[in-house]
This record gives sequence, C-alpha cells and structure tokens, in this order.
Amino acid sequence: MNDSHIIYAELLSAVVRLNNFSTILYFGPEDAKERCQLESWPRWTVNEIPWLLWRSEISLKLSLFVNAELLVLACLPGVYRQDLLRIVSSSLQYMRQTKLLIELAGDEDLGLVNRVLMFCLRNHMLNVALIFGDFGESHTLFSYNAYPNYSLKNQRFGLEFLDLYPEQGLDLKGFQIRTQPDLSEPNTILSHDQQGKPRISGYVWNMLMEYSRKHNASLQLASVPQLNRPLTHIQVLDLARNGAVDIAASIQPITLRYVERYHEYAYPITMSSWCTMMPKEKLIGVRDSFAWLMPVLSIGFLIILWIIYEVMKGRWQRYGRLLGIGWLILAVLLASNVQGRLVSLFIAPPSRPHINSFGALYKSKLRILGLRSEYNGYDFDMRTTYSGAFLLSDNISEFIATRNSLNTSFAYTLTNTKWLLYAEQQAKSSRPLYYFSRDLCFYKFMPNALVIPENSPHRAALDRLMLQLGQSGLYDHWTTLSFNYMVQAGRMTVRNLSEPQEIRSLMVQDLHDVLYAYAVGVVISLTLFACELIMFRLKRWLFI
Repeated sequence: MNDSHIIYAELLSAVVRLNNFSTILYFGPEDAKERCQLESWPRWTVNEIPWLLWRSEISLKLSLFVNAELLVLACLPGVYRQDLLRIVSSSLQYMRQTKLLIELAGDEDLGLVNRVLMFCLRNHMLNVALIFGDFGESHTLFSYNAYPNYSLKNQRFGLEFLDLYPEQGLDLKGFQIRTQPDLSEPNTILSHDQQGKPRISGYVWNMLMEYSRKHNASLQLASVPQLNRPLTHIQVLDLARNGAVDIAASIQPITLRYVERYHEYAYPITMSSWCTMMPKEKLIGVRDSFAWLMPVLSIGFLIILWIIYEVMKGRWQRYGRLLGIGWLILAVLLASNVQGRLVSLFIAPPSRPHINSFGALYKSKLRILGLRSEYNGYDFDMRTTYSGAFLLSDNISEFIATRNSLNTSFAYTLTNTKWLLYAEQQAKSSRPLYYFSRDLCFYKFMPNALVIPENSPHRAALDRLMLQLGQSGLYDHWTTLSFNYMVQAGRMTVRNLSEPQEIRSLMVQDLHDVLYAYAVGVVISLTLFACELIMFRLKRWLFI
C-alpha cells in the first residue's frame, strides 16, 4: 500500500472520527467505466459501521430505511453528469443534512467543481465535499460556503485538517431569509409606520426575529403583505414548496389538513386545542331569581320532612321538646340559606346553565360562525349530525373582524393559543363576554409548527430553536403579549367590554311566578279546607 492510497484511508477515518455515522452508502453507477479509490476503503477503515453498495441509476427513498446519521460516498465520472447528481439529490429527499463526499474520476477541473457544487447549493445540500482522482497526490479538498453567497473553498488535507462538514447554519453571515407572514392575527400582525412602510409584529414574527438574530441573518419580505388578504393554509404551503420563502412566518396545524405534506413543517412548537369560544350565558332574570332563592329540591325536602312528621307524630310525643328545637334549627338553616343566596344574588348573580355539548348547541338559538375551509376538515359524522349549528363564511377578513369585535350573536372557533388574546382583552371587564369551552372541541391535541420547504437547510437549526423557545418559556411569554401587540398595531383597544346592567323597579310581570305559586297554594288550602268541611258535615249527618 503506497502513500497515495493511504491518504484515502486517512481521509475517511478523519471524517468518521468527527461524526457519529450509523451507515455508509457507496454510490457508483454500474455502467461507469471509471472506478474510484473510495470504493475499496470503507470496509477496511470503518469496518465497525455497516455500509451499503448502490450500483443502480434508480433513485432510492433512503429516508424510509436509513436515519440521518449517514455518510454517502459518490463516485462520479470526470464530466458534468446532472442526471447522476439528480439521482443522489432525489435519494436524499428529506435528508439534506446528510454528509456527502464526491469523488470525480479525473484530473482537477475548477469549472467542473463549481458546476457540481452550484447544483448542490440549488438543491440545499450544504454538507458536501469533493475530491478528484488525483487526490492521492494533490491532497486537495473542495467545498463551498453557502452564506451569504456561494463561494468556492479548497483546502489541503493534512495533519491540521479541521472538520470537513461545519454546520453552516450556525452563522448565516448576514444572509437575508425570505419570509412572508400569513396575517393570521395575533400570530402575525400588520401595521404601518409613519412613512407607510409595513411593520410586522406578533409572537410568530418574534420567533423568526430571534432565529435571524441568533444566526446572524436578517429577514426579507417575499412580497408586500396586504392587510385584507391573509394567506390560507394551502397558500402558505405552496409558497414554501415553490421556493418563494425560506421560512414562512406562519404556524399551521400538522395533522389537520394536507397530512401527506408533513415534511413541509419544522419541529412542532406547541400542542394546541381547537375548540369553541362561547358567549357567556345571560344572567337569570328577576322571575327566575325567586325560584333560585328557594329551589324546588329544598321545598320538596321540607314537604317530605313534614309528611314524615305528620305520619309519626303520635310516636314522638315524648320527644316534643327535642322536636321543637329541631324545627327551630331547621328554620335557622333555611333562613341562613335564603339570606346567603340573596346576598350572592346581588354580588355575583348566577347565569343560565352552560351549553356543554354540540347536541345542546344544536337545539339552542346560538350558532357557531366559522370558515368553510376549516369546516370541511371537521369530523364527517359531526358535520352531518350538527350541520345546522354552524354559519359558514368564505371571507377570512370579515370572519376575523367579526370575531375580534366580540359580537356575542355568535360563537367562534379558535385555538387555545389565540384564546389568550381574547382572554386578555376581557381582563379589564367586570364580567367577560366569552369563555373558552373545552366541551365543544374539534381537536384536543393538535401539533403546530412553522412552515418551511421540505428540504430546507434551516431545518436542523430551527428544530433546536423550537425546543429552546419552549423549554425557556419564551414562547409562552410571547403568546401572552398578543393583546399588547394588537393594541400597539391599532387593531384592538383597551376598554371595559361588560354590558351595562339595567336597573329598574319591580313590575307586576316580575312577580308572576310568585303570584302563581301563591294562587296554587291558596287553591290547595281551600281544597283541603273544603274536604275537611265536607267530611265534618258527613260525619254529623251520619250520626244524627
């Protein structure tokens, strides 16, 4: 084994030593006339790692059976073969962080190097190193810097050889990350400064700003956002798929719709619930308050006690004093209960019973105002059974404006994250207008993530950032500030939303139930009196 051959073994050993590979894949087309030095060295230098030999020119779906801890050794001819490069690129679909070492069979050619590495850049393969067939003599390695612009980098392999695959995403060197907000408030909020330039705020925008700050980059809008033209879920996904954005300023549910496109999301930042924002039930009226002061159950309990007392009165004559004390205690308890209820009636009057199921909602006059595009994603059985409980709209801007106005004529669908906005909006109110009903949920566990291209080079760095934001509490902190962002953007105002209570004197119709109960009692009393009088007359007539 001569020195020119040993250098290949040293190169592979250095690459493996600095990375934690679980598999090595060698790609060399069957019809290729050239043979590369790299082909015969993996089995000798890294025999503890399994390696695969790939001779076909048919692309593989490596992501289905190999994890990301993969080293690919590609032997390509000394000419520009875009078809072979496309096979490698398509085989590494969803695995762009894979390390790739290419050997070009032939002498050194800088023009060929630039063409191959530019292809890798266009296809977001950043972890690429390239050598030629004369590497044994030249010891020259080629790679490239992706940020802020493409630049060729060559280095000589030797004793002071550093990491061949540095993580370029850690320092973007001022690169402008293209993004576009979906304007789904309060995730991203659009306003304008004094010069009329668009200004974006919201907790999702904070996440992107933090990512760009941490990785030495800046944000660039792909197009000028329009206030009345928010982006739908599918529009955001298409922007990422078409390469119009590097990271979309949009958090979308992964498992709700378009499940087959789950590769177009970063790591989930939160697990949310998609439920219903229900208007607070009205307070009980004056007529109902009398029944609330003395519930039917309490009256029924007293009647049962009285019947028992009357039936067994003869047996309790010796305990007459104790019975008198018992009746006094019962009277005190009854008076205290009525007085307590009367006080609470003035301090915090009760409301009517909550609607706790879709069946109860369907039978009520209240309807859920929602978007038709979202409604189509609901459970089929629920849609067919309770379709009459929904009012659907195709206008996103009109729907958001109606929901933001807290129009209590409708209930609204939203996630628990967006509910924080409306909860804070009502915090200054003595009695909130809405509450978040977990009894009327469409999805209780729904992962949400940023939308990115399926082979985004930012995926690994974004995944780490999502974990850090969740663990540090920054995500929760930013979401609680949603109402402040909306106020700063002029989209909402701080005010007391409580409905004023009407104060008036009692009227005759307020006493209808009381008078009705009194009349029923009088009729019963008169009936009993008449029965006793008749029985008395009959007894006198019979004994005469």
